Amino acid sequence: MKEESFKNWLIQNGQDTRTIQSRISNCKTVERYEGNLDDHFIKDNGLSLLKKLSYSTEDERRNISAKHKIPINGNIRNGSATLKQATKLYMTFRNDYKSDPIDKQTIQNEDQDDLDLEYSVENNNFSYERDLKNSMVLQIHELFPDYKIYGENNEGIEYLIEGKRIDILLENNQGGLLVIELKSGVANYKVFGQISMYLGLLMEQFPDRDIKGCIVAGEIDSTLQNASKMTDRISLKTYIMKLELKDN
Repeated sequence: MKEESFKNWLIQNGQDTRTIQSRISNCKTVERYEGNLDDHFIKDNGLSLLKKLSYSTEDERRNISAKHKIPINGNIRNGSATLKQATKLYMTFRNDYKSDPIDKQTIQNEDQDDLDLEYSVENNNFSYERDLKNSMVLQIHELFPDYKIYGENNEGIEYLIEGKRIDILLENNQGGLLVIELKSGVANYKVFGQISMYLGLLMEQFPDRDIKGCIVAGEIDSTLQNASKMTDRISLKTYIMKLELKDN
């Protein structure tokens, strides 16, 4: 595990000192029983490991352990969820840093073999979308005044559900959920299918909640506009980036 870089990433994403130490400790616990997290990331972005860390309702009812090797003391759901959340954050960190040219040297110094030294246009778009996501997270109360980021520890940022990663998941005081899907460039009808899948997964996980979606993009393609006419659950918005200068 790339502990120091992970720690710095958590700081940049607004985690407090106590939470950071807890996340790192939980990741080390997972590594102790399931092997190096970086190896799991290289294999499949950690998706297989995250699946192993999940307990099903049937597992809890029958009081049996999941497929992972980690002993869980106390409450099954809370113990497993804590380890899974920390592991999910680590995989998000690795995904961010592997795709960010600015941080290439940091990872290279820690593990030369893990890096792909060629960065495509797709990677640059991913980095831009990450910056867009970070900016939006800081302005959630202004952009979506009726909502806040889901969860007590900003769990709604890169929210993982059934191996799929939602950019931002928000909730309001009535328990309603709002999925934010970000696209730095042009969003077409394919994004409609993507966010519809997220809504369907959330409806299964939270059957009693009102669930909606919002696609935020640099430009909305006409095919996406036509697709969105099929439902009022999904809204479309375009963003405007503002450049500010300050004296040094």
